[in-house]
Amino acid sequence: ESMAGLINLEFEKAENMDRVFLNAYQNRLGRSELNLLSGIEISEKWSTGIFGFVTSQWNSLDENNDGFRDVPIGESYALHNRWDYEGENMEAKLGVNLHLNEKLGGQMNTSVDNPMNGYGVLIQNEHIDIYSKTGFFGKSPSQSLGIVSNWKLQRLNGYFGNRNFYGLEKRGYLNLIYDDYIKSLDHKIKLGCSYTYTDITQIVDSINLSRVENIPGLFGEYTYTGSRLTSVLGLRYDYHFLFGQQIVPRAHLKYKVTPLTDLRFTSGKGWRVPNYLLDNVSLLANSFTWIPDPDILPEVSWNAGGSVFQEFSLFDNDASITVDYYRTWFENQLVVDRENDLIQFQNQENESFSNSFQAELSIEPIDNFIVRMAYKYLDVQARYGGTLQNKVMIPKHRGFMNAAYQTRNKRWDFDVTLSVFGKARLAVSSNSNSAFSEVFPKLNAQVTYRTKKWEFYFGGENLTNYRQENPIIDPHNPFGSSFDATRAWGPIIGYNLYFGIRFAIPKSKEEDEK
Repeated sequence: ESMAGLINLEFEKAENMDRVFLNAYQNRLGRSELNLLSGIEISEKWSTGIFGFVTSQWNSLDENNDGFRDVPIGESYALHNRWDYEGENMEAKLGVNLHLNEKLGGQMNTSVDNPMNGYGVLIQNEHIDIYSKTGFFGKSPSQSLGIVSNWKLQRLNGYFGNRNFYGLEKRGYLNLIYDDYIKSLDHKIKLGCSYTYTDITQIVDSINLSRVENIPGLFGEYTYTGSRLTSVLGLRYDYHFLFGQQIVPRAHLKYKVTPLTDLRFTSGKGWRVPNYLLDNVSLLANSFTWIPDPDILPEVSWNAGGSVFQEFSLFDNDASITVDYYRTWFENQLVVDRENDLIQFQNQENESFSNSFQAELSIEPIDNFIVRMAYKYLDVQARYGGTLQNKVMIPKHRGFMNAAYQTRNKRWDFDVTLSVFGKARLAVSSNSNSAFSEVFPKLNAQVTYRTKKWEFYFGGENLTNYRQENPIIDPHNPFGSSFDATRAWGPIIGYNLYFGIRFAIPKSKEEDEK
């Protein structure tokens, strides 16, 4: 998250959840899903949330008749249980998260029990983590001491044809945070320390890159909240027992020029130790030789950028436009070079960078009808095949348009999304003459009808039925020197139709008031 920003994902809190929420989904390709959520208030101080998920891809498809499954078959299971405690002087959140999945791809005649009856692809993933977050309140509402911990065990293993991989991660994380303010609530500070322990095993064919990491760290953060300016300044120090120290500064500024205009700016440094074998296991789906870099070094990047957010009135309704630009440059990056029928991992110093520009417009031409349009330019470059050039499989240009309408009685929702992907550079290969992917559209749509407790939805994906022709090179000789299944840049399957049902039993009025 320190490299490119972190999306703040939070599970629903039990006190805000329905007593029961159920979502069932089915599509034409043979994928079935079932989601179950339940929030239960045990007492005035204790509540629990249960999150369950199961999915099965039970239908083997080969709509392009190349002998390979278009979608891997298999099952996934997930269960998450969190407990919340709200006391007068402390609060606590405890939880356990478990998920298991198994996917089988490759040629149609392969199976888990008989994987060598052709070219099979098997990926098995087992994950469990236990977490806690405890906060103790001081004399003032903004004064607190927090203790955050996370303990994780994950196993990943499988094969691509006759090429095997195995990964095991044991991770422990502990973080202490002290929150307070200086003189007034306009000036807040956070001080803390952390410790991370990671024992990771990663084996691909005969390559073994395993290690044990111990990383203690210290951090501080200052937040100023004024009438127009909000700023967050932070500094972090980590000492990695294998790779030495890292000092990481970061700054975020937001300035309200007018009540309708916001300016934002961010800049800082990030670093991580890459697990590049397990991060790239999909690149085993070919006959190319892997050449690892013998020296694992931390990736270190800097980024800076900003955005302008402008609200205005159009068609007598609210509208907005957002324009942002960010640049990232690397002191060191481990680059995956896929040129010339090889998979090479190389540390590159002060060469790779990315420029990202995006403009988004949101308007409401009539009441309850919202239209969003966006354009994105992404320029990602590093040294590949000895030349500074664009990273493969990343389109430089993308377009997006969404139209959503809700009826006045809120019974019906209509949603249509069109995305257009520009051409992307493809790796140089002796087995393919294609230097770039094609420009292609993707059209999705959904209709939802709701009653007090029920929702029924029906939709489609890739409704233009666009397909990439011949995504696999030499599919009839998968153990030969020309086989390559890593050049899929677009949809392999045509259109997809789906339908689903949602059912909810909300909490009673007495529970909500409580």
